[in-house]
Amino acid sequence: MNTHKNARLTYLRRLEMVQDITQRRHTAEQAGATHGVSAVTARKWLARYLAGGAPALLDKSSRPARSPRTISPETAQT
Repeated sequence: MNTHKNARLTYLRRLEMVQDITQRRHTAEQAGATHGVSAVTARKWLARYLAGGAPALLDKSSRPARSPRTISPETAQT
């Protein structure tokens, strides 16, 4: 898996944090502190997990789906 250099948590650490909350009954504050992130971040990953399961914790591209200022291929050839 390609985790970008600024990511605080890898997929496995995100999963471990979510399991701390769901299975071990830690609060978001406790789980976040244990894993070095804020409670807000812990809740964000928990929400993604509850919505999509473990695959929702995988890294996603931060690249935009489209670029509104992209030059058309015809224009680029001139």
